[in-house]
Amino acid sequence: MAVLDHDRLIERFDPKVMSLLQTLDLKARYLVEGFLDGMHRSPFHGISVEFSEYRDYQPGDDLRHLDWQLYARSNRLCIKKYTQETNVRVYVVIDTSGSMKYRGSEAWGSKLEVSKTLAVALTSMMLRQNDAVGLLTHQEPSEAATFIRPSQKQSQFNTIIQQLQGMSAAGSPRLSDLLQHMIRLIHRRSIVLFFSDLQEESEGITDAFQQLKFLGHECMIFQVLDRDELEFPFSQPAVFRDLENGDRRMIDPAGARTKYLKRFEAFMAEYRDMFQSLEMPHCVVRTDTEPWEALTLFLKERRRLM
Repeated sequence: MAVLDHDRLIERFDPKVMSLLQTLDLKARYLVEGFLDGMHRSPFHGISVEFSEYRDYQPGDDLRHLDWQLYARSNRLCIKKYTQETNVRVYVVIDTSGSMKYRGSEAWGSKLEVSKTLAVALTSMMLRQNDAVGLLTHQEPSEAATFIRPSQKQSQFNTIIQQLQGMSAAGSPRLSDLLQHMIRLIHRRSIVLFFSDLQEESEGITDAFQQLKFLGHECMIFQVLDRDELEFPFSQPAVFRDLENGDRRMIDPAGARTKYLKRFEAFMAEYRDMFQSLEMPHCVVRTDTEPWEALTLFLKERRRLM
């Protein structure tokens, strides 16, 4: 796994700059360049290759590619040659429930905007690796899923960006529906990058994740949350509105904070336990901080799966 130079990453990533960038592709490019600039070595080296043939060692060749077992058998110094694999299929799946619209005062984007930016950044990285990338989401008022079949073509990048640019968060919870669409539409074993705030009861979606696991899909969960949800930093009484059903309620934060944080931790623990039991990587992405942990998790899991 590549080692991160966090000082260089922090210099490159600035949430204020991210907020000012207007287009999704610019935000994603800024994010990827900052991430790769902070690497001591390329994260793409050796992730998506398979053995092709041998050739004789030449002075100056990288000794890491010498086949020492062959040398022990034949007394020949040979280098392993590799070719790129082209059959990895990856689906980007994004929740567009109304709660994904939320953006706190410290965030560089709403939960949906952060999800889309990370999705485009990872799409760019995967296409560089010759992976076939597709997209699945569910947008109201239509009952049908928005589905883009995986492709390795470079034009796929623009196709996915165009779809994401027009995507908005609205309406009632649709996480369960989205998971059912995944089960119906993703047939061949795939890698699934799942972006959601998971603001639904875990009991109702556990069966769907279990079925995805049974079908052989490798799921990486990116739970995108705002600082306001994680810390409840409010101090003045205010009217809070539910972004999914429109309900409004006057709340005094001083009296509600302890109870809220206790319930929220229990909510998070349910998901942590579920994903741990299913052996699905689970990363909490905060909308007010640098997203390097999410990109690092992807590279780590991408390497492991190969």
